[in-house]
Amino acid sequence: MGTSGLSDDDYKQIDATAITAGRGVLAVGNFAMTVVLLQKFAEIAARYVPSWEIIDYAHDHKVDAPSGTAREIAHRLSGVRAPEITVPIDQTDGPRESRGADVGGSRVHSIRLPGYVISVDVIFGMPDQRLVLRHESGSSAEPYVDGALLAIRRVGSFVGLRRGLDQVMEI
Repeated sequence: MGTSGLSDDDYKQIDATAITAGRGVLAVGNFAMTVVLLQKFAEIAARYVPSWEIIDYAHDHKVDAPSGTAREIAHRLSGVRAPEITVPIDQTDGPRESRGADVGGSRVHSIRLPGYVISVDVIFGMPDQRLVLRHESGSSAEPYVDGALLAIRRVGSFVGLRRGLDQVMEI
């Protein structure tokens, strides 16, 4: 299933139902191969760079915020460690919302404007250096076809819930 906006509790329920039914469920926030790579690279970067934030971009008609892609990245990064925040959010001078939402411990900012399709940045920072990992997709379905076909071929090979296309890939 392509996921968008599901919570950790939703995933727990889906897993329990799949196990009871003896079926496999592959929950994928984004079927694009470049997103799979971004997720893996972000997990590696989080081991070495202590601070990061996620910016989620989409068209103005997208109702979920953050996207399933941004939520999944935040979930994966939470498995590595919590980001360091120099100024605690509760000590922010000004609207705390301007610092983004807390999603799995990561700060996530969702932008919904005309002119955007789908993209996500994971920005890592250390003193005097920055790493930006970015995924961008166009308006066609083409970026998602290879990943969706891979998911269809492999979802029957396990029972229960697996999160992420990389769970059925050899990387």
